[in-house]
Amino acid sequence: MKRILVLLGVIMLFVACDYATENVELKPDIEVVYMNPIGWYTFLGDTTPQADIETVDIVAMNSVDCYLEKVTWEYYDESGNLFYGPDEMAIFSKINGIVDPAYVCTTTINDLRLPLLPVQNNIDPGHSARVLLRFIAVDEYWGSRYDTCTVWYGIYMWPQ
Repeated sequence: MKRILVLLGVIMLFVACDYATENVELKPDIEVVYMNPIGWYTFLGDTTPQADIETVDIVAMNSVDCYLEKVTWEYYDESGNLFYGPDEMAIFSKINGIVDPAYVCTTTINDLRLPLLPVQNNIDPGHSARVLLRFIAVDEYWGSRYDTCTVWYGIYMWPQ
């Protein structure tokens, strides 16, 4: 009886170590699942200095815990030409990995602000610009494995 229990214990330990090894080898994988608003209107002479993104929800796509390190942004015109950026802002927020597939933790970033002056100076009225936002996360365990997720944000120059 003791031999059977010892054998079952060794098998369980082997399976648990194999599972833990797989999780340690994973890299962070994050995704933006919600953003409000997804665009902004501005016009020449507008005194609003920035576009306010009220909420950005980010989730982990695997079991790796990671930290949101920074967000970068670049401004593109309708032709896809870069006219401002890249610029960045440091952000610190923990993103919990998936433990139970039925329950996913959501990390919320509130009040992210993007400057409007580059759009007002470079885009003609009646045209739009796109802002490429990159959220960069680093894993909690090693500190050297990164993941980047991107999302587009629109800014429209209202015709006068």
